[in-house]
Amino acid sequence: MVIRLLLLFYTVFLYAGERPFYQHDFDTQSTGIFLPVQVGKEECMFLFDTGASFVVLDNAFEHLLGEPLSLREAQARTGITFASGRIGTPNGEIALKMYPSVPMRLGRMQIANRFPYMLADLQSLWPFSGVKFCGILGASFLHQFRWEIDFKKGIIKGYIGAEPYMGRYTARERLFWSAGQIPQVAVDLQGKVVAFDIDTGDNGSGRVKSENLLYLRKTGQVLKSHEQEVVTVSELSSSEEFRLKYLRFGDVTYPNIILQESRQNALGLAFFKRHDVVFDFPYNMLYLQHHQDYAIEQERDKSGIRIVMIDGRLKIYSVKPMPGAVTDGLEKDDEIISINEKKDLSLFQARRLLRQTEGTRLLMEVKRDGKTIKAHIVLGEDPL
Repeated sequence: MVIRLLLLFYTVFLYAGERPFYQHDFDTQSTGIFLPVQVGKEECMFLFDTGASFVVLDNAFEHLLGEPLSLREAQARTGITFASGRIGTPNGEIALKMYPSVPMRLGRMQIANRFPYMLADLQSLWPFSGVKFCGILGASFLHQFRWEIDFKKGIIKGYIGAEPYMGRYTARERLFWSAGQIPQVAVDLQGKVVAFDIDTGDNGSGRVKSENLLYLRKTGQVLKSHEQEVVTVSELSSSEEFRLKYLRFGDVTYPNIILQESRQNALGLAFFKRHDVVFDFPYNMLYLQHHQDYAIEQERDKSGIRIVMIDGRLKIYSVKPMPGAVTDGLEKDDEIISINEKKDLSLFQARRLLRQTEGTRLLMEVKRDGKTIKAHIVLGEDPL
């Protein structure tokens, strides 16, 4: 008994003495976890994306990468067999063009390894994300470390060569890996156990395949649904978005979860933001520590005005009023000067103002063809 207590004390002491190899803060209100990465002599923001198989760079960095790998070389380096020269991702289909990795740094962490890099047009996502990011940190890099993410304080920590996580948690699940080397967990969809990707690059709560949506309808779990635009690196499309009575994950029930129909099953960032999260990739474990408000319903846009950020200016991308909403006088491409006399709003602040309760009245001031126009908005119903 004494020996067991000593071993336990020694293990806890070791864990208490661990220090993160990497630590940085991030904006919890942002559309993702964006972190500064050193690329050559430049520092730019990268998206922390467990739903991406590889590290991705914007097309603007192609000159740093040299000659692309042949399909055979790419398959040898990744251990993945590709059926064609294109690859489907949660963010759209992109050309399968891979390059040998070059040194980049996330703090003291060296990003380059045997896995190749990919290129994509990330700049097309800047207006919708509100962040000028030039890369994606995918699973080929992230899988080497343990990541602890505090979504209340906006702090992420990375541990290298670490012992298994031994901190607090209210739920834990074993991780396994898809054929495309994406981390996955098992989710119980009303008696049907399904593999879900872990995708921190998806700003929503998650997605399900069409056959699983059909199953959820048959079991009476879908409360309401509607069509919504989806923006990816390759296209702008529409998808069915729906609200479930509840989603069960581990031993916890999450009421009123909002998901989208997709080509993949995945849990997204809005789901994980309900917790403090530990991705213990070296030991294939996921730990969740629930926040007090983990069951709170997601806030949703109730105006039907889609806002983007272009060159530091807020602009209206589209106007499709929600039921009961009043958006008269607003048009696509209007530049937003203020909302309720609040100027210099970030994309996140502007969107938050449009997620208030039904019936809220707002004054939006916009610029069109050099003229200033005032429009009175009334927020409508939550479509879900």
